[in-house]
Amino acid sequence: MHYQKINYPDNDKVWLECYIQDSGLKLGQDLVRPALVICPGGGYVYLSPREAEPVALAYAAKGIQAFVLHYSLGWEVKGFQPLKEMDWAIGLIREHANDWYVDADKILACGFSAGGHLALSSGLLGKNRPNGLILGYPATDMSGQGSELMQMLFFGKEGPAKEEKIWLNPVQAVTKDAPPLFMFTTAEDTLTRRSTLDLVMAYEEKGCLLEYHLFQKGPHGYSLANEACADGSSQVIDPHVEKWLDLSVEWIFSVFGQLEFRDISTSHIMDAIKELGIPLPQEATGKGIENA
Repeated sequence: MHYQKINYPDNDKVWLECYIQDSGLKLGQDLVRPALVICPGGGYVYLSPREAEPVALAYAAKGIQAFVLHYSLGWEVKGFQPLKEMDWAIGLIREHANDWYVDADKILACGFSAGGHLALSSGLLGKNRPNGLILGYPATDMSGQGSELMQMLFFGKEGPAKEEKIWLNPVQAVTKDAPPLFMFTTAEDTLTRRSTLDLVMAYEEKGCLLEYHLFQKGPHGYSLANEACADGSSQVIDPHVEKWLDLSVEWIFSVFGQLEFRDISTSHIMDAIKELGIPLPQEATGKGIENA
């Protein structure tokens, strides 16, 4: 794996972190893998580190190329600037698909809380749209109670124009062409439980591909629900909720295609020995060494 940080054009406050696995470990594929653009949450005023690198590394361990978008925050959100940055990130990954061993037709947006709102908006309103969505306890509707802050951030004023209101509630933009969706939250998360159900119903009414998990227990913002992202709080650790990651990976491969394995040895020991110029007896070149 190698790591890259790529700044958004003319704004070094916005960047894309790239966790790219090379083609050496193929996991059944010749070169390319699915990819995720991860959008951490934080109410568009900060980015939660628990929903950034730990999530990227967890998906990378499953053989998926992972990217984390550090998008605009605070007053720089105006005009829904983060959506433009998602367009840039997805376009950049597609442009470099061959270099980064990415399947350009298997790029998904993954978001948590406000990052889930951004990921969903990318799938429904973006110019470079992802092929699928993974949303964790997403704040899909920001037009209800307490929306004054979001209106000020998005529009610089309260009372947005009619055509702008969809930015606060992109659920209204669900059509029959909406990207496949995997979504999860908990019954105890009063911030997102009802709005996620609205999104489920919108997908159901349009006949769109959807998998939805409503876990019983867990607060808002639990990320991976394990020690890797607990940040010192045992409240966000739950082995049952933690299963969402494996479920999402199974879903990715069931929707976008399984890996194809070939029954050949993957050992390179004999190649290394030959390069060193070490002579071996004939009997030592058998399957025992090749498959070591």
